[in-house]
Amino acid sequence: MSLDNHNDSSNIFWPGYVDAVTNLVLNLLFLLTIMTVAVFMFAMELGRQQQSTGDARHEATTSAEQAKAAEPEAEVETLRKQVTELKREARIANELLSAQKIVPASSAVAAPKKSVDQATPNGGGLLVRYTDDAVTLTAAEADKLRASLAPIVASGGARLDVVVPTGFSEAKRMGFYRAMAVRNLLIEMKVPPGRIEVSVREGKAAADASQVRVMPR
Repeated sequence: MSLDNHNDSSNIFWPGYVDAVTNLVLNLLFLLTIMTVAVFMFAMELGRQQQSTGDARHEATTSAEQAKAAEPEAEVETLRKQVTELKREARIANELLSAQKIVPASSAVAAPKKSVDQATPNGGGLLVRYTDDAVTLTAAEADKLRASLAPIVASGGARLDVVVPTGFSEAKRMGFYRAMAVRNLLIEMKVPPGRIEVSVREGKAAADASQVRVMPR
C-alpha cells in the first residue's frame, strides 16, 4: 500500500513556468487590445479633424468664389447707376437749353468820345486828368499826349504816380488802369518798360484818383 501511494504522488506534476508563461501571454494580449483600441480611436479622431479641415477649406473656397463672383456684379451695378445719372443730367441739360432764348447782339460798344479832361505841365512833368469813369485813352487823346510826353520820353524813363482816397478799393483799381494806359502809351513811344515806374498809393480822403502824374525818371 505504501508503495502505491508513492507512485500516485509522483505522477501528478504541474510545472511552475506554465503559469508564468500563461500570465505573460494574457498580459501581452491585454496590452495589445489596449493599443488596438488606442490606435483605432486615434485614427477616428484624425479622420474627423481632416474632415473638419476639409469642410473649412471648402467653405473658405466657396466664400472666396462667391465674393469674386459678386465683385463683377457690384461693378456692373455701379456702372449702371453712373449711366443712369449721366442720362438724367443730359436730359436736364437738354431741357434747360431748349428753354433758353438766344438773342443775337451785333452792335459794337460805342467808344467814349472823351477820356482825358486835361493834361497840363506839372513841375517838369505832366498831369493827366481823366474824366469820371474813364480808364482808357482815345486815339485822338493819345496823339495829343504824345507831344506833351516827348520831353519825358527824351529823358529815357518815367515815373507814374496816382494818389487815391484811403479805403476805396474801386478807386485804387481805376487809378491803376489809368496809370497803365499812360504807361502803354510811353512804351509805344519806345520807352523801355523797365524804365517806367508805376505807383498807385493811398492818400487823404480828398485825394483825386482821376489824376495821373507823369514825371521824368
